[in-house]
Amino acid sequence: MIRVAIIGNSHVGAYLTAREAIEAAFPSVELSFFALPRHSFSSCVYDAEGVLSAQEAPKTGLPDRIDLREVDHILMVGQSFAREGLARLVQDFDVLGLTQRARARSVSQALVTEYLDFRVERYCRKLARFLREDPRCVVAPAPFPAANMPATANTPSSWLDHPDADLLTKIWSDAVLWHMSSLNYGLMMQPDCLMASPGRSPDMFCRAASLADGQTPTAADFTHMNADYGLAHFTGFAHHWLGLEPGARTPSSSKEHHDGLGSQ
Repeated sequence: MIRVAIIGNSHVGAYLTAREAIEAAFPSVELSFFALPRHSFSSCVYDAEGVLSAQEAPKTGLPDRIDLREVDHILMVGQSFAREGLARLVQDFDVLGLTQRARARSVSQALVTEYLDFRVERYCRKLARFLREDPRCVVAPAPFPAANMPATANTPSSWLDHPDADLLTKIWSDAVLWHMSSLNYGLMMQPDCLMASPGRSPDMFCRAASLADGQTPTAADFTHMNADYGLAHFTGFAHHWLGLEPGARTPSSSKEHHDGLGSQ
């Protein structure tokens, strides 16, 4: 068996709800999970024995530690790589050379690039220390919001509403690729099949698309993905890092949250 631990913040929920489908598609894979809300996860401690432990009490029913000594691969999901910094910058300033949006102040594209370079580098330095650059670990950035996310719910990703969002997304992606290249971790950027456009996920993969009939989606349901996403993303991971292709696919029919993580 190939033992894979999927760890991270609330975005682990997509893989938890897809667990049966993943294990049916990849019968040689044995999964384990560890998930905490974002700030609680970032404060975890990876000790010399190979145990990752929470420093804050998890929600009811969630484990407070995972023993990583016996696993073959670690998939760390849901990392923001400072995207919220880009959102705040674009929200407050016009960028010279890009479409102007009547902001009171302007910054140059060079400053945006340097700012993101600084923020992503700092993020990666912290990330490097988190699991001490354990070479078994592959890091996946958080999925992009769904293309149909209402603009009123889009504050953390407001840069995606910019008319030149494609270019801003590329500046961010280039910074992530550059700074992650110096780490021993692997990096799994979003596969093309899970991109509706630069910076946007297809509507069908967001949690809002899988809510029970009559349930009103929250903003988090457009930024968090469902079991179909979990299966598709893990399939890309398995192809590239495990050398595996799916066998029998089991479509997800889940219409409710089973991860216990709620809306993070």
